[in-house]
Amino acid sequence: MNAVCGGAARTLRVPGRHGYAAEFSPYLPGRLACAAAQHYGIAGCGTLLILDPNESGLRLFRSFDWSDGLFDVTWSENNEHVLVTCSGDGSLQLWDTARAAGPLQVYKEHTQEDVQGSYVVK
Repeated sequence: MNAVCGGAARTLRVPGRHGYAAEFSPYLPGRLACAAAQHYGIAGCGTLLILDPNESGLRLFRSFDWSDGLFDVTWSENNEHVLVTCSGDGSLQLWDTARAAGPLQVYKEHTQEDVQGSYVVK
């Protein structure tokens, strides 16, 4: 995972995780959220990484694990601590970086895949 902060490329290696999406916070300069998955998202769990820049690169501010790969992330437009991720199990997770515990809420509306691989909402 690479991030550009202050004009210089910065790297943070997270063993066993592969980054899928990254987004800078609109509120806190340099704060970066990254959605990651094990085994390229084919199997295993996912991790939401919250990163801050420091003198030597990036430091891990907080991380959250999920039971399936995380493939996208976005910051809330209403709260500087809240993010939403989506995962391979078809659910959305609402996270609060001010809390060290798991998601605030999980939305699981997709119950099955149709023949083309798209999710069906029931």
